[in-house]
Formats: sequence, C-alpha cells, structure tokens
Amino acid sequence: MALAITREQDNYGDEGNKGKQGEEVAMQADDGRPVVAGYDGSTASQQALRWGVNEARMRFVPLVVCHAWQWSYPMPPVSPETLEAVRRMGQHVLDAGVSLARSLAPRLEVRGKLVTGSSAVVLVGESSTAELVAVGPRGTGGFEELQIGSTAMQLAAHSYCPVAVVRESGRPATGRVVVGVEGANVERSGLGTAFEEAKLRHATLLAICLCPEGLEDTRPLAARFHSTISVWEEKYPQVNVETMIETRPHTAVMHSAAEHADLLVVNDREQDDPVELPLGLVSQSLLRGASCTVTVIPSRAFAMSSRSASRVRPG
Repeated sequence: MALAITREQDNYGDEGNKGKQGEEVAMQADDGRPVVAGYDGSTASQQALRWGVNEARMRFVPLVVCHAWQWSYPMPPVSPETLEAVRRMGQHVLDAGVSLARSLAPRLEVRGKLVTGSSAVVLVGESSTAELVAVGPRGTGGFEELQIGSTAMQLAAHSYCPVAVVRESGRPATGRVVVGVEGANVERSGLGTAFEEAKLRHATLLAICLCPEGLEDTRPLAARFHSTISVWEEKYPQVNVETMIETRPHTAVMHSAAEHADLLVVNDREQDDPVELPLGLVSQSLLRGASCTVTVIPSRAFAMSSRSASRVRPG
C-alpha cells in the first residue's frame, strides 16, 4: 500500500522554537539530520522517546519530538472552535513529550513538532529528513493484546531512513547488537547501521550470515560475508565483532538472537519475499514478537549507503 504524504500544518511545541517549515529545514542542514521520536503520550511512546533522547545524545544531533493530530470522527466538526480544541489537546500532548525529553537531557537540542495527519503518514514524511525515527510498537489506539500497531508497521514499510521500534526487554543490558545479513544479498545489508550502533554503545556486534535454509555448502556465501565484514571492521576498528553462519530458518534464528541482544538490526525485506508485501516475512515477525528493540533498514536507504558510511552515519 502506498502512503500519500500530505502535510497540512507544521508548528512547534514551544515558543522558543517556532518558525516556518523552511527555517526548520535550514536548521537541520546546519545541525545535522535529527533523530525523530513519535510521541502520543502512551507508555510505549514514552519508552521510544527515552530511546530517541539517548540516540540523539550519542550522535550529537537534535531530537525532534513529533505528534500527529487529526479530526478522527466521520462527521465534520461543528465549528472552527471545536477543531481548535482538538488541536490544542494535541499541542498539550506534544508539550508533555518535549518537557520529558528536556528533563532527560537538559543540554540536548529538543524541538517539538505538531503536524496534521495520521501518525504513519506524518512520520513517513518526517523520515525523509531524519537520521532515524523511533516509535513504540503501538500507541494509544487498538487493544491491549495488540503486539504491533499499524503506525509502526506502515512506518517500517515506507520510511526513508532506519526505523527503531522500541521495546524494553525488562532484563539487564547485554552489551550486544545483532544484525542479520542475508547471505545471498550481503551487499544490501544493515551492516553500516549495526556497526554504528555498536560503536555508539561500546557493544559487541554479532553479525549473522543467513544462508538459504538447508544449504549444504555455505563456503562461497561465508567467504563473501566475511570479506564484507572485514571492510566494515576497517572502518570501525573499535567494534568487537562476532560472526555466525546459519542455515536454519531465518525467523527462528533472529528471534533466538534477540533473547541475548539489546538491539536487533534487519532489512525491511529479503530477496525472495513476495513483491506485494510492503514488509518482508522476517521483519514482520520480529516487529511483532522480538524481545528487544528492532531497527528496520528500508530498501530505499541503500541508494545512499556509500555516502552515509563515509560520513559515519547509518546505512
């Protein structure tokens, strides 16, 4: 499903940061591409906001706290005042998110952004100028048993930059980042993002070569995989790297790895995934049930991977 990006309103959650959209773009160009945190006041979005604050601090870039609002009823509002009341409620939610972010990191540049539209469409639009977008697995809508909401799924499928779907595991940090690399398509992997995240966290990186299930002779794929890893190790000599070659089902391998990881990095789709699926089978399964935060790398990001890697940014 294609998402049509339409932005009807764009303003900031605090008086000091008010400005036109053109001024916002100029600030981003001067200060670097920001980390964007989708915020709706839910517990999951608070966790994503905390994660986003940490990411922005580690990367020395601004944080944009983004809240989407819209009239959600089938009948139109009875008056402009009614619509304004809904907008003000959205502004109140945004202000709370900005306040939380600033309390967590007083020296971090935090911008609030209130945008008219559905959460998924708004955040996909924001991803075009972002370093990373962080969201919770679900927001205020849906039912309690829902593992992953439509916003997180649509954002992961259509984003222009990496998307972190933040889950707090409730266990002590493991100091490990895991990346799944499709053995038959190693050139289009999330290795750039994974190495960068491991460096920022001073974590060990486990890179798993996901070979075709049941493949008997893995040597050709393993050789190409290790050769690619060596290139990234030269760029990131401070990162301790472990590798695995796997021929078991990819979904099972990655779910198992998530049990011992702080962060899982995967592509949005694999080479053999049906083209009609906006997200691949492995990434869908991990977004629904992985026990740690999952960062999904969109296919369209690989066109910029060389430039991003040279600037030490995720690819």
